[in-house]
Amino acid sequence: MTPSVIQRSFRKPHILNQSSAIIFSSGFLLLFLYGQASPQEPSKPSISALPLQGQKITVDGFLTEPVWANPEPADHFVQQRPQTGAPALGVSRVWIAFDQNNIYIAADLRDPSPSLIRGDDRQRDASFERSDSFALLIDAYHDHQNGFFFETNVLSAISDALVSREGGEVNLDWNGLWEAAAQRTEEGWSAEFRIPFETLRFQPGESQIWGIQFRRRIPHLKEISFWNPLTPEQTFYEVSRAGHLVGIGSAGQQRRLSIKPYAKGSYQFNRTDLRDDWEVDHDAGGDLRYRLRSNLVFDLTINTDFAETEVDRFQVNLTRFPLFFPEKREFFLEGKGFYDFGLSGRVEPFFSRRIGLAQRRPIEILGGGKLTGKAGPYGIGALYMGTGKEEEIGLGSERFGVLRLTRDFGLRSNIGMIGTHRAGDEESEGNTVGFDNTFAPTGNLVANGFWLRSDSGPEGPGEAGFGRLQWRDPFFRVLLYHLRVDESFSPATGFVPQSDLHETQGHLDLRPQPASGPVREFGFKGEMTYQTETDGDFLYQSNYWRAQADFHSGDFILISWDPQRERLPEDFEIRPGIVIPAGTYRYEHYNLMLISDTRRPLSAFLSFKWGGFYEGERESLILNLTVAPREGLKFGTAWEIDWVDLPQGNFVSQIVDADVTWSATNTLLLRGLVQWDKEAQVVAANLRFSWEYRPGSHLFLIANPFHQGNDNTALFLAKLTWLWESL
Repeated sequence: MTPSVIQRSFRKPHILNQSSAIIFSSGFLLLFLYGQASPQEPSKPSISALPLQGQKITVDGFLTEPVWANPEPADHFVQQRPQTGAPALGVSRVWIAFDQNNIYIAADLRDPSPSLIRGDDRQRDASFERSDSFALLIDAYHDHQNGFFFETNVLSAISDALVSREGGEVNLDWNGLWEAAAQRTEEGWSAEFRIPFETLRFQPGESQIWGIQFRRRIPHLKEISFWNPLTPEQTFYEVSRAGHLVGIGSAGQQRRLSIKPYAKGSYQFNRTDLRDDWEVDHDAGGDLRYRLRSNLVFDLTINTDFAETEVDRFQVNLTRFPLFFPEKREFFLEGKGFYDFGLSGRVEPFFSRRIGLAQRRPIEILGGGKLTGKAGPYGIGALYMGTGKEEEIGLGSERFGVLRLTRDFGLRSNIGMIGTHRAGDEESEGNTVGFDNTFAPTGNLVANGFWLRSDSGPEGPGEAGFGRLQWRDPFFRVLLYHLRVDESFSPATGFVPQSDLHETQGHLDLRPQPASGPVREFGFKGEMTYQTETDGDFLYQSNYWRAQADFHSGDFILISWDPQRERLPEDFEIRPGIVIPAGTYRYEHYNLMLISDTRRPLSAFLSFKWGGFYEGERESLILNLTVAPREGLKFGTAWEIDWVDLPQGNFVSQIVDADVTWSATNTLLLRGLVQWDKEAQVVAANLRFSWEYRPGSHLFLIANPFHQGNDNTALFLAKLTWLWESL
């Protein structure tokens, strides 16, 4: 972002609402004082990495290499579930070694009943909840904020993710280059990992200290255990709770440059109005990655293509506000944590789907680049991209720029700023600038907030501000926040579904855990939400009450009651020809939710909601079924239906989808998804075959038939990617 852009963004400062300003400014002051104090970490378990010194490790799951006979593994895992704090029934021992280019992890996983060990998914990034699995979380920066997640199961399937914001953001769509293998043994099973240093990002230097955490799942015991113990309200992804990995010496990264070109061919068939039209197309492009240092990466993309990206799921909208669809494209997911700012789906100054997508259709991305990583305590995210014209919707070529900087303090706290720029299309161009902070003096207390200002609103510049206080311990969970969004706040590269808003929310959530009986944990929650327009006019109020029970069996039940009051500031056309008049409405919602243990071969999710809806009634049903009859094969179906009865008219919205996933091997995947939207009269399918014929290189064969009214189209495409890395 240029200095002139920043100056224009600050030309007319506004005043934040008092509650957000107090929390936000207090957080900055506390961060300054806290950062100067540099508090020490609490006592944590530690494991030393073993230098291989010429030894070779074959990643096959058999722990036969001499280095794995070291007598000082990471062990003494502790249960989080079902008996919090008790020693794990499944004995686990873990070793770590390294050479010039890789870090290796070996796990010897004993089981009191080895015959009950089971595998389920072979698909990459599956949840592995039905499988015996072993996972690790690596905080290579040792900043207690960001991490890399790796997991394998007894079938050698792999899952990975990027973790940021102290576990607040978990990006499961990231796919790193690494490998794992597992084998059954007489006493349980064992696993080996090889993770190239180039897959990780870390500060350069000798005698590295990293954060590391291990998790083991044993489905037949319903046991989840950790190396550094966690209480029930704590999650694996809370990076600051990891133990320590020491002894990593000078790590080389010989493969500084990687290039991933692609070639694509497509055939589109269009049979509309009884005409048969067809079109053949082909294209090529690619990505380049250069590692400036072990902790800074530069990515360049040319003629970017996302043909293999998973399609969006259909959604029903019964509100006045636009729906949120998450980012799934690989280029934007890599390093995403360095750009995160705001509230996901509520207030985001940078929403990457603004680039290369308009009106839910792809726009040509000519190219671009980004720099992401860390330099000491500073996080850096800088991106610049250009898109082509789309004459059918009257969109000209555009340029997008983003700069995100953060500075860590202490163990869990940080401050940051963001600036975004969009140019080229007069109707959507503009700039946004903002600052945020997080203050977490303990593992239980967190205070965070942000301030944003945009200059692209329809009525001139606008601001948004947010402040939140949160406390979590095994019994109490307390939250209070306030959000303000000006009517004219409109970030050109962001996502804000509702503006002209003051929102205050608070909740108290109690989680008693019985000493005995079938229930592992109860939950009793009271929550109040109150909204007004920025001039004080009432908008919405909710008084939500909930009771839930989480059973040792893995089943879950929830019931809730939600009295609501809402004012529509203007007429709301909820469906064509059905207009709800402006005014104030009172109604109540009731909800019953049942979830069966997902580790069973047949599992289900059921949610039934009923009650008032403006001056009418609404009933909503969501039913999901998942069947896993054998290893690597899974079927799923979902049915979502809303019956809406209003004085102005009645309607039924209904979405049905069915999917199948078959992993013939860990590198061959066949997946099919069929979706039907009754209201829109749309039937669409996405059939995908993928083959990872060498690490990081794929062949994709994809078919996308589509039917809506008289429109009948089908797109068939093949895409080949090839990853080359320098030696």
